[in-house]
This record gives sequence, structure tokens and C-alpha cells, in this order.
Amino acid sequence: MKSALAVRHQDRRLKTRHQARSLQVTVSPRGFFRRFRRATAVRCIDINRYGMAIETSKRFRPKEWLSLNFRGRYIAESDILGIIASVTEINGRFRYGINFAYCTHSKLYSREVDNALSRIESLCSQE
Repeated sequence: MKSALAVRHQDRRLKTRHQARSLQVTVSPRGFFRRFRRATAVRCIDINRYGMAIETSKRFRPKEWLSLNFRGRYIAESDILGIIASVTEINGRFRYGINFAYCTHSKLYSREVDNALSRIESLCSQE
């Protein structure tokens, strides 16, 4: 069952994802009432310029908007918007599939965000 689910997720991806072992990511929920919540450090599983997978013990809802901050070697990007596309619970931890908002909502497209995520993808592919 899990292998069929993994194949289905792989088929939906526009481009292969790259491991991001050295990438530090923090997320914080978006919205007026969520401003007072602190940013949460998460483990980045993989990434490409269209989306990423993260793992954390914190619970978020599907379709919730997140603000992502990236830190790593030659990387310092903040306030990249993402939308939770899928949630899987494994041993008390949650794995989230996130789509970046700039490529799913045409009104949010930004060449700067596209270039930043392309650079992050390129650096992660070289690891």
C-alpha cells in the first residue's frame, strides 16, 4: 500500500526532488491570528523549485499557507510562501508535501522567488 502511494506522489511531481541534508528550514503559519505563533524548525527531506517535503512533530492542516525561511551554505532566503498539499503521519511525526505558492497561483508569481528557489535546487542537486 505504501509503495503504491509513493509511486502516485512521484507521478504528480513536475520535476525530481533533490536531497537537502544541509538545508535549515523554519516555517511559520500565515494569517492574521497566526502572527503570534513562533517559527518552527523542520527537517527538509527533499526539494525542487516547485515544492518540497518536510518532517516535523508539529501539526498543520492540509491547504494551510506557510511562510518558509531557508538557511544553508550560500543560501539565505526568507518569506517564501508554500501551501501544504499532503500530510502523512509516521510514528508520531508528520511528513508534509508543500507546493510553493508562486508556481500554483499566477498572481503570486515572482521572478525573484523563482530564481531563488532555482538556485537552492541547483545547490542541493550538487550535494
